[in-house]
Amino acid sequence: MSRRRLSIGVQTALALAIPLVLFTGCTADPSAREPETSDAAPPIVATGNADAWVVVIFEDRPEKFDGNLMDALLETEMKADEALAEANAGWIDGNDVGAYGYELYFVGDDAESMWDVLEPIFSDAPVAWTRVELRSGLEDLAPTLITAE
Repeated sequence: MSRRRLSIGVQTALALAIPLVLFTGCTADPSAREPETSDAAPPIVATGNADAWVVVIFEDRPEKFDGNLMDALLETEMKADEALAEANAGWIDGNDVGAYGYELYFVGDDAESMWDVLEPIFSDAPVAWTRVELRSGLEDLAPTLITAE
């Protein structure tokens, strides 16, 4: 049985966002707040249904799952998430750990556009992916399959 687990970056983002959301509702006079300015990339605004998925799969490992696989891919995951954000194409949703493999989930409006951004990043990953699924909806029963050559 596999477990769903959020990557460290997603966990950190959630840990920082929840108190911020709670705190911003505590301002006594909303007009007294300073206007927000930031050099950060603009937030991702979904233009479609944000239900297109790219699942990058690392499977068929010779031994049972080794936590070092996740550690080796952490930097690649963060680069992938940053690249999708810069392209305003999507974001990382999390990962799934199985007995003999590892899956990374990315969501956005267009799976093919997301894979165009992700492919060069994962081609340089320290661990080779074995399959990619481009899904229309998370539970797509007939995803487009891309296999490593």
